[in-house]
Order: sequence, then structure tokens, then C-alpha cells
Amino acid sequence: MQEMNKQQIITQVEEFAKRCITQHDGGHDWWHLDRVRKTALYLQSSEGSGDPLIIEISALLHDIDDKKFREGESMKTEEKIGFFLKSLNIENNIINEVIYINKNISFSAGTKPVNFSKEFDIVQDADRLDAIGAIGIARAFNYGGFRNNVIYDPEVNSSSTIGHFYDKLLKLRELMNTTTGKQLAYERHDFLELFLNQFFKEWEFRKRT
Repeated sequence: MQEMNKQQIITQVEEFAKRCITQHDGGHDWWHLDRVRKTALYLQSSEGSGDPLIIEISALLHDIDDKKFREGESMKTEEKIGFFLKSLNIENNIINEVIYINKNISFSAGTKPVNFSKEFDIVQDADRLDAIGAIGIARAFNYGGFRNNVIYDPEVNSSSTIGHFYDKLLKLRELMNTTTGKQLAYERHDFLELFLNQFFKEWEFRKRT
């Protein structure tokens, strides 16, 4: 098999990623992957560390087999990603890192894994940045509608989209890994708080500070 250059590899990864997310909602679609890819490469450039190829591939594949959309897949995620990347003659160390990032990147995965890398830090920051700010708000309500969740329920707040802000989104600013990621997160976090202040002002129909 003839060796592919970097752009040919990325093109193949893009096409593979698009095929794997056809059942995802609009907040976890191709444009989410593309935004995370662009943000991750910006973070890599700003931080001056991390392998750009690993970062780009990992960003594009970070949502493959997201458990929120998984439907009885017969092949394990690591096998699916590994088989695909081997078909592109990707080196094993790159494949292993991409799989590791895919497995450990999510907020629901819990505490930060022990064997994290700079590439992991950057892709995770990029994914979390896309979950906050104006786009993060849009994604939260898009997914809430996709799951038919209520917008807000004062009595059972944790099951609502507004509850998701407190369960996850407002926590992300303090969980950023990179210096650049932390700087970007502050502005987006402030927008979350601005939105919530206005939301409750309208919900309760009174001035809220």
C-alpha cells in the first residue's frame, strides 16, 4: 500500500468520523468535531507542545461510539478505531494514543487518568470549550430537545437542561488543563452565568442579580 501524506490521512479520518456519527444529535455532529479539531490545533500552536497529527486525529475521533448514542455495537470502540487507523498505516504509538484519548476524554469518565499526555490535555480542553459559551448553551438545549428533556423543573432540577449547567457546564472552567484553555474558558464561563441570570429573571419574572 502506498504511503499517504498527512492531508490524505486527515481526509480519510474525516470521512470515517462522518460515517460513525450519523445517529448523533446536532450538538455532536460533524461541525462539533470540526470545531474541536480547530480549537485543539489552536491550543497546540499557542501552547507550543503536543503532536499536531495525534491531536487532529484524536479530535476528529473523540466522539466515536459516544455512549450517549451507542446502539448495540458488536465491535469494541478500540477495535473499530484501531482497525481503521491500521488500514492507513498509522504507527502503533499514534493509534494507542488516539484510542486512549477517546476512552478517557469525557466528563463522565471521572477523574483525570494517570497516564495523560499533552495531546490528551489539549483535545480534552478543546472538547470542553465547545461545551460552554454561546455554542455550549446551544448544544445543551439541542441535546435536551433530542432527549425530550424539560427545559427546567424547579422540583427535579437535575433532569432538566438547566440542571445540566450545574451538573457539568459550570464546573468545566476549573477543570481546564492548559494555560490557553483556562484563559478561553473564563470568557465562555462568564457567558453561561450571564445567560442563567437572564433565564431566571424571566422564569421568576423578577429582577435577579
